[in-house]
Formats: sequence, structure tokens, C-alpha cells
Amino acid sequence: MKIAINCIFCAPRGGGIKEYIVNLTNNIALCDKTNTYILYVLEDQLDYAKKMLPPSFRIKTVPFKSSFLSVIKRSLFSQRFWTMEEEKEQFDIFHSPFFHAPKMKRAKLILTVHDLRLYRYPKTYNPLRYLFLKRAVKDAIQRADHILSISEFTKQEMIALCGVSPGKVTVIHEAIDRDGFSPKQIAGFELPKEYQYLKEARFLFSLGHIEPRKNYERLIEAFRLLKERPENKNLKLIIAGKKYVNYEATIQLMQKTPDVIYMDFIPRELLLWLYQNAALFVFPSTYEGFGFPPLEAASMGTLSAVSNISSIPEVCGECAFYFNPYDVSEMASTLSFALSDEEARKLKTALLETQLSRFSWLKNATDTIKVYMTCKA
Repeated sequence: MKIAINCIFCAPRGGGIKEYIVNLTNNIALCDKTNTYILYVLEDQLDYAKKMLPPSFRIKTVPFKSSFLSVIKRSLFSQRFWTMEEEKEQFDIFHSPFFHAPKMKRAKLILTVHDLRLYRYPKTYNPLRYLFLKRAVKDAIQRADHILSISEFTKQEMIALCGVSPGKVTVIHEAIDRDGFSPKQIAGFELPKEYQYLKEARFLFSLGHIEPRKNYERLIEAFRLLKERPENKNLKLIIAGKKYVNYEATIQLMQKTPDVIYMDFIPRELLLWLYQNAALFVFPSTYEGFGFPPLEAASMGTLSAVSNISSIPEVCGECAFYFNPYDVSEMASTLSFALSDEEARKLKTALLETQLSRFSWLKNATDTIKVYMTCKA
């Protein structure tokens, strides 16, 4: 069987979809020695893709680049390329690792849907991209022969918002790179001069783009309440993430709140150090298709306090402390309990490894191959 995987997001700024593509394809290469794979990448990202994708798979380029103008051209003219490519290569399966895809004449179409933020938070997309996706996503979901969902939460979103039949969707959880998120990765790491003061600091850490659904404004208000308690007088809150959309009010609130430290993009070693040395990782998001950061923190040995909605409880299980992300007072109380109750912390820490073991890229790849085989049959 010949399987084509669209890897155009395998680029330095490909975000979570890039991580999915890289981990999925490399793990498929480890466990599937029977089927033939073709991986399609942007023509100006070929060198990068060759470093990231399995060398045993054939890599081909699509006639588009990563520039903004080329993105528009790709949206308008890619169907012609895919029609010709399907005829030429005669692949049996076409897997789009994101939620829109070209039309196929004979190949079975597999779609991976990471979230439906498009419907819940349309303003997180620029207007042109939103107009394109609004039409393309629902169309692809309806055309797909089968859909992979990264969480049960996202599956239920598809059923509710797109009218998808439950039997058309298979939940296959994503995972994290345990070797990449390991204390051994920062053995001997020295904090940059400007952050030396953090060595002696007690701090909460939160990570993610600065945008409304990440809920940082309520987190900062909860932090203010937390600081009113004498034992938290010297506590700090570190928030790291790129400015994304509608971030101005959040940045202003950070700037005028004592002991809140904002870091924009941070190097990987510093990220790992913050995960490892935080008194608690906090994930107050109101919407996540999966939500990697609490697992990344757990892999570094750090407990998390997280929202009790969307996919987050599915990902974190029993090893996290939960709060209502819309209730500032409850958030503050949960953070206080998670910081101070040593018995509860010990119980949660003992569960970290069990929860982490539920998520494996090798299992993800194996289950994905099963879907390929079922669809071809």
C-alpha cells in the first residue's frame, strides 16, 4: 500500500502540527516496514525537512513556498497539483495531518483534527485565513473517509459542531518527547545573567501564546489574591509566550502587577529549567485540543494546577490540581492548596509517571497505521 502524508507544516515555525508530523512519521518508520510512504514538503523547506523526517521515506516537494504570498497561492491553486500527483503516484491513502485537505479521486482521505478553535475562537485567525478555513475545514471533515482526533474532547466537538458520525472518528492521543523533556537535557545549564535572581526565587510558571483563551488575566488576578497571604509574600509568577492576538490588555496587566515576570520567546534550555524549578506549573486555559505543557512539566518532575474544562482533565488525569478557570477565587484557593499541602503534593507526584506512560508516539504511530489498513480494506 502506498501512503502519502502532507508534511507542508514541517518547517521551523510549523508549531504543534510540525511536532505532530515529525513524531508521527519517525515513529511510523520504526514500526512499519511493509507500506510505502511519500512525504510532501514545501519546496523552500526541503533541506530542513530532510533533517527532521525519516530518511527511509521518499520526500517530494509541492510547488509552493512558505512566504505569505505563496500561502495564498497554495490555498487557491493546490488542488490542481494534488489531482495530477494522485494520478501520477497512485497512492492508496492520503493523510492530511491538519484539518483541511484536497479532494481525492480514488485515494482514501484521512484527516487529523487537533481542535475546532476555528469555531470557538474565530478572532485568533487573520480574516483571510478564517474565511478560507471556514469553508475548507467543514468540507474536508465531511469528505474524509476517516478522521483522527487527538482527544476525546475534540471528537465530541466535531460531533456537536460538524455533525460527524462517532464511528467516523478515532481518538489517538498525542504525546511528548520524554527524552527531550528530561532533567538530563539541562545538566550543567547556567541561567543567563539577567535571570540569575531566579535561582533563589519561588515561582509559579505558565506557558503559552498571549491571547484571551489562555486566560492569563484571571491568573494574574488569582496571583494577586495569593500574594495577600503572608507565606506567599515573595512568590513570583512567570508567564512565557509570544504575543499572538488581542494581547495588549494582558501585557498591560502584567506590567502593573508586582512580581509578575513576562518572558517572550525563550530558548529551550531556559524553558526546561523553568519547568523543573517552578514550585507549580499553572495552565489556566479555557480551551485546548490537547494541551502539552502540563505533560512537559510532569516529565521534568513538576506538578501542575490546571483548568477543569476542555481536553485538559483528559490529558492530566489524577496527577494535577484542578480549578474552574472562570472563577478567580477558586483558582487562587487551588493554587494555595497545591503550593502548601505537602501530603497532597506527594500523592500527586507519585501519579506523574503513570499518567505520562499513557501517552506514547510509538503507540500513536501504531494506531494510525491500523486506521490506514482499515480504510484501505
